[in-house]
Amino acid sequence: MAIDVMSPRKSSKDEKPRLLHDSLHGIPQTIRFSISGFLNNVVFITAFNFAVARLDHLYPASTIYSIFYLMFIPYGHAVTCLLVFGWPKPYLPSLLSNAPIGMTAMALGTFCTGYLDSINFNETAEEILFTRFSFLGFKEPEMNDEKGELYASLAVTAITGTWSYVLSMLVNSPKKKEPGKEL
Repeated sequence: MAIDVMSPRKSSKDEKPRLLHDSLHGIPQTIRFSISGFLNNVVFITAFNFAVARLDHLYPASTIYSIFYLMFIPYGHAVTCLLVFGWPKPYLPSLLSNAPIGMTAMALGTFCTGYLDSINFNETAEEILFTRFSFLGFKEPEMNDEKGELYASLAVTAITGTWSYVLSMLVNSPKKKEPGKEL
């Protein structure tokens, strides 16, 4: 006579999230989030520039940006789930709870870009880099018609990246159960 013994089930807090590959569990979550953010930014910038090059004769860049960003939210969410938090069950409610993060980041980025442009952030940054760090090879800013937005873009990326990181950690981190609160 054989005794059928079931192995004890792991509690949900012992289970590791389902990531793209098991080896990702060996990388700290904050590093995985940075990798995810880098990949999402590279894909977004590349694809957005491609879209602008193909559609700028039909629509203004701001319209292309808004529509493209909204279409990019599910892709970015999927990449972040697969690399950082694990694939959610069910997926759609997770996507819908994360979509506002992307939309508020887009609004915050638009506001910050406008503000930094209004205070001539790029020109100020170039001047500070030249006057204080010319010994590192920074050159005097050239006066020409072409206006770059590198420093404002870096600042906006840092601001929206921090915003998205904090909110994503709040929304996607497992909820800790308080003792005595289980039903």
